[in-house]
Amino acid sequence: MSTEKPISRPVAMSRISGHIYFADGAMIKSAKVSCDGIETRTLADGSFVLDDLTTGTHEVTVSLQGFKSTSKTVSIQEGEKLTLDFHLSKDTGTAKIHGHVYDATSKKPVEQGGTIIFILPVANKYKPIDKNGYYEFEKLPAGTYKLLTSIAGYEDHKVILTVTDDEIKAHDFFCKTQKIEEPPWG
Repeated sequence: MSTEKPISRPVAMSRISGHIYFADGAMIKSAKVSCDGIETRTLADGSFVLDDLTTGTHEVTVSLQGFKSTSKTVSIQEGEKLTLDFHLSKDTGTAKIHGHVYDATSKKPVEQGGTIIFILPVANKYKPIDKNGYYEFEKLPAGTYKLLTSIAGYEDHKVILTVTDDEIKAHDFFCKTQKIEEPPWG
């Protein structure tokens, strides 16, 4: 009777790599690519790599805030290196964020204008603050967003807001005037 164990060969793991592009063909940096619990982000050239995948069928999903998520189902063999590219298109939704910007001391609308910056991973959106201190962002997909005030003479103020489909969310900013300190040397 032999006590030798059968020799097992290592399993060659598979890989999926590719690029993520905008609908116009430009490369997308920082898009999330996920497959079977493995997540990565695209590099500056839009490339990604998912290593150590097992043989079988996998669903690869790409997402980036402000764009429609997309998925592809692929079958991969042992040791296979598959190339998979995606093109993302902008997403529009039915949510809206709006409100007013007030001087924190007087509680009156900021009249000299300024901008609300809607921070997104690829390209920020900007809305001017009107003479009544009002701003508005509409046709937003459900999600969590960062907004930042930029008003001459006032401290910047940041907020993180979450909206669902069809939600209209009001958020007012109360900004403090910026203190200008003269250096001690004049």
